[in-house]
Amino acid sequence: MRRHVLAAAALVALAVVLAALPIGSDVYEGGEAREGLVVREMLRTGDWILPLWNGSVVPSKPPLFHWLAAGPAALTGAGVTEHTLRVPSIALAGLVVLLVFLAGRAWGGEHVGFMAALVLATTPQFLNEAGDGRVDMTLTTAITGAQLAFVHALGGGGGPTRLVLALCLALAMLAKGPVGPGLVGLTALVSALTNRRLGPALRLVRPLPVLVFLAVAGGWYGLAYHHRGMDFVAKQIVSENGEALLGSSRFPYRSPLFYLAPLVLAGFPWTLVLPWALARGWRSGDLARRHAVAWAAVVLVFFSLAPLKRAAYLLPLRPALALVIGWWIAEAAEEERPAGAWVAVGRGLAVVAAAGLLALAAAAGAVHWGLVPGASLIEQGARHEIDAATYLRVVAAAWAAVGAVGLAGALAAALAARALGRARWREAALAIAAAVACTTVVVYGLFVPARAAQKSVKPFAHAVRDRLRPDDRLALLASDEEIPFIFHVGRNVPVLAPAGARPRDDVPAGYYILDQARWRAWKAPAGWEEVLASPHLFSTHRHDLVLVRRRR
Repeated sequence: MRRHVLAAAALVALAVVLAALPIGSDVYEGGEAREGLVVREMLRTGDWILPLWNGSVVPSKPPLFHWLAAGPAALTGAGVTEHTLRVPSIALAGLVVLLVFLAGRAWGGEHVGFMAALVLATTPQFLNEAGDGRVDMTLTTAITGAQLAFVHALGGGGGPTRLVLALCLALAMLAKGPVGPGLVGLTALVSALTNRRLGPALRLVRPLPVLVFLAVAGGWYGLAYHHRGMDFVAKQIVSENGEALLGSSRFPYRSPLFYLAPLVLAGFPWTLVLPWALARGWRSGDLARRHAVAWAAVVLVFFSLAPLKRAAYLLPLRPALALVIGWWIAEAAEEERPAGAWVAVGRGLAVVAAAGLLALAAAAGAVHWGLVPGASLIEQGARHEIDAATYLRVVAAAWAAVGAVGLAGALAAALAARALGRARWREAALAIAAAVACTTVVVYGLFVPARAAQKSVKPFAHAVRDRLRPDDRLALLASDEEIPFIFHVGRNVPVLAPAGARPRDDVPAGYYILDQARWRAWKAPAGWEEVLASPHLFSTHRHDLVLVRRRR
């Protein structure tokens, strides 16, 4: 028993540590900044139901994530920072790994639980979303709890299991709206039909669990409507859910096959065995195993058919795939299954990974000893909106650590290739996980924060904050997508309108933010002056900004 506890703790710690590597990197995307502004407004106004971020905008998501993020912000006294915004997702990622470990152990035994949790803890997309201060990991945690509770209840679990299922469904509703319980309900229907358990599944609907769901989820929806009325309905019901599912001119067209590449690449290298794992899981006839297959398939098909597509929407299927793949690996190791022809592909990729990690270690040393043509790389990078100078400084400062981790990862990849050739599946899985972990340390520990820094408007926002007095008028003459600027400047900034071809005469005196290209086109008009300009952000999706002043 003690060994199982240590194994679970080690896997949870692995996921949390890897996900937390870039926890302090700058918030530079609008999605994270928007959720941070909601949390800040909750703490500032005491409105825990539906606060208006930036003083006027109805939040687009229910408040479960914001409630979780408000706790660390209040406890630390530091307010809403990159750290406090991301802590809930990181902690919940650890909880999901633990749930997968316990479910795999209960369904298939000790080795299944360990392998499934190991796969999930080293799945690239899972780690990436775990370090993101948005609602996706909160939703995934609630969906995972609900899926596992459904399987337990369908297998004969008593009344408490049904209550846990209802509570998880309610939390999923509070995380991202009806899509949460909808995904669980569709999966339950597909699983019950294919396993010929529709009758027992329908009998899980009892008055008390329904009342729990309505009280927890419906209670907030009632308060939100009472609080904001039709503004709430228009934003969260019509726009966020209705248009996302039924389509809108706001969303660019994306093929139903959009998710195939993210499904494979964001789960690499574990998805290499996915076809065999899915086929064996479905043919097994086991209720829990087939439910995991149905769970993954429903999420994939549902979001593939929906007009609005984001790679992050695949996150709720990652625990299911981890269970399916981990179960297959555990069985392959138990059966001492001989290596097939396809294993040669895996071995080749492991060799390539080893060579790449060795090259990374060598490159770190070359940067440290000045053997890299830095000026040429910086020039070439600038042409493609890449701040090569920042990356070179990062590697030079941490060259010894990069070299050591690169060598360790190369050794792990080489051991994985060797174990695959001998059909030692357990050793191969451990070595692959170690290689992925080493790669993650370099990417998330060094390059992700460097990428955030080159795209961040934080230094400019802080310079604006320090330059202005609290009572100085500040507004945006730019797109409302400058949400990261509003987050970092630490105050509400009204959005007047995007700047036109020439300055408007009716703009009152005060300070304004607009993009530098527009300001340059104005050619320093009378009554206006430039105060501060942001450094180049190295991003094709963001404009360089400037603070200007309209004099009286």
